[in-house]
Amino acid sequence: MRTGRLTALLAFALVAPLLAAAVQEPPAPQDPQARFRAEANLVRVDAYPTLDGKPVLDLTADDFEIFEDGKPQTLASFEHIQIVPGGSQEARREPNTVRESRAMAEDPRARLFVVFLDTYFTEIDGSYRVQRGLVNMLDRMLGENDLFAVMTPQMSARDLAFARRSVTVEGYLSKYWFWGQRHRLFPEDEIERRYLDCYGDIGEPGVASSLAREMIERRREKLVIEALTDLTLQLRHMREERTAVIVVSNGWLLYRENPRLLTEGPQPRPGHIGTTPGAGRVTVDRVESEYGYSQYQCDADRQTLAYTDIWQLFQDLIDQANRSNVSFYPLDSRGLAAFDDPIAAAPMRRPTVRVDPRLPVHEQERLKVEQARREQIAADLRLDTQHALVRNRVESLRALAVNTDGLAIVDTNDLDGGFRRIADDLTSYYLLGYYSTNKKLDGKFRKITVRVKRPGVKVRARRGYRALSQEEIEEGARETAEAAAAVPPSAVQAALNSIGVTRPGIPLRTAVSYAVAGTAGGPSRRVRLWTLAELDARMLREGPWLGGGDIDIMVAAGDGSPLASKTVALPAAQRAIAIDLGEIDLPAGETVIRTRVRPRGDGLSISDTLRLPPSYGESPTGVPLLLRRGPTTGAKYVPTADRQFRRTERLRLDLPVFAPVISATAELLDRTGNPMSVPVATSSRVEENVNWATAEIVLAPLAAGDYAIKLAAELEGTRADIVTGFRVVP
Repeated sequence: MRTGRLTALLAFALVAPLLAAAVQEPPAPQDPQARFRAEANLVRVDAYPTLDGKPVLDLTADDFEIFEDGKPQTLASFEHIQIVPGGSQEARREPNTVRESRAMAEDPRARLFVVFLDTYFTEIDGSYRVQRGLVNMLDRMLGENDLFAVMTPQMSARDLAFARRSVTVEGYLSKYWFWGQRHRLFPEDEIERRYLDCYGDIGEPGVASSLAREMIERRREKLVIEALTDLTLQLRHMREERTAVIVVSNGWLLYRENPRLLTEGPQPRPGHIGTTPGAGRVTVDRVESEYGYSQYQCDADRQTLAYTDIWQLFQDLIDQANRSNVSFYPLDSRGLAAFDDPIAAAPMRRPTVRVDPRLPVHEQERLKVEQARREQIAADLRLDTQHALVRNRVESLRALAVNTDGLAIVDTNDLDGGFRRIADDLTSYYLLGYYSTNKKLDGKFRKITVRVKRPGVKVRARRGYRALSQEEIEEGARETAEAAAAVPPSAVQAALNSIGVTRPGIPLRTAVSYAVAGTAGGPSRRVRLWTLAELDARMLREGPWLGGGDIDIMVAAGDGSPLASKTVALPAAQRAIAIDLGEIDLPAGETVIRTRVRPRGDGLSISDTLRLPPSYGESPTGVPLLLRRGPTTGAKYVPTADRQFRRTERLRLDLPVFAPVISATAELLDRTGNPMSVPVATSSRVEENVNWATAEIVLAPLAAGDYAIKLAAELEGTRADIVTGFRVVP
């Protein structure tokens, strides 16, 4: 099954114009505090007045009344923002980097939209049904300065990249329309498969036990609500103006705490105490450390999910949305739904009454009538249950919209009409500003009420904001000073920045390694260059890639003049390969490396482009290759372009150098640059007239986080010191 990869690819590809910049640009520092206003009592409010459901376009400042905690406020600024959608897609200026897109999003006159594709609670036919409507809605809404982004529950809100052109959306929604995962018989998520393995099924293929089914549903709802909360907080940090989030989902049941989960199924058991492979660290679950799965972990998840109140998480989301000026526009892709589950997902158990043929005929007839009555009762009960589930899911979507001043498109088969209603609602608004008469820095929530004097006009606006406290201002200043004083060493910081943003589901990743061969004369640098191409593991399960493929590499200067090219074969079942391009004279300025992978089967090629800055190749120490070894690679190391590793893996750095290696040492550093007491093995070798200095580390002792390896190689006549960043994920 390819759904997980394709949904992540879909959300990533919708902002494809930002790909190269997002990968190469160091991630902007994430400020956990909301941005402080220059004037603490300045408040901006977006007001959306409507009459009979239609926007009102001719209001003036005198038509508005605004109150804070019931006290009238004086408008300091007033502007009617009316969007004229359409125009040439090519004429819209796209942001070149993620950081630039965030800066554009802070413009109060630029509207911000986020399309949240709830992959966990959207059926496959629903994801097909909404593809055209989403594109048409964006075309109707987006103005010249508007920005939008796409997010799924599998993404972090910090990875959002905003764009202005919707043409990419249309192409990828048409190609990857099957992103909905709900009611798929065989889950792709490895944790969901673990629950099925731990708690079994009811004896029918693809039908989970009630315990496993509820755990999967609870976990999915928790992930979705947490992702929406993460998105809300991220938007709050970015801007104060109203942001619209269009949520495509079938809705949620919003589970409360259920201690009965702990009494169903097998009783929780402790793990098997032992030592981890390689490092020999003591662990409470040896099976989990060796195989990545155990009943102990399932039981731990069961306890966590049993006491997770998702309804309360949902209420907290609504509260955060109101404080962050975020409005939700949920849309149920099912339209008018009668059943919550398909027949295959929840088969009806028919109560049976045994009829003994030896009984008198009239008694047999009475028992048959009883059998029919019981079947009818069971069918009615199931129908009532299904209707109740549908109502609960629809009501959760309505509650999300009503409590955040949005619109819910539910209980209708006219989805295109629903998309038009959302677009009409968001094409005109009034930007109001006032200086609060309450100048206290008390940190309390202040309620905002906006009214229009014209009869019959209804107004939706932000419901309030939380004032800053004196302690927050002082703490913000103190944290800024402490952060400035605790800046990691520049080499370590640069290494950590190079990790970049790693998104799941990217079909092709590329990386570059080089060794300095000398100066070619003038400003050019002579290097021996290696490129690395790595396919996503799930692609090897698809037909076109089963037989391997061919890789085309082209290296060019910034002006397009070719520097080198090479074509190599990618063997079947192999997804990563390092390609030696030999010695190349890198000219002054930018260097472009284009990689294209062609499947041997009947399929489309995929490509990636790296743009090396003018300073690339100036470092006399070169850049190492990264390799990984773990449960999926067997006993050998394989090259990798992804700097994310798991604790069950080992990491190896191979630094190419031209001078003979006399000795090599290495140490592990934390993100502040301090050495850690985790051993890093070093060695050296000679292959194809190239000397390699190697550092190898077992990652089992490390917690999730960012780290760096400092490799120091004593060479004949010189010395090479490099710092390489990597990330350990759970």
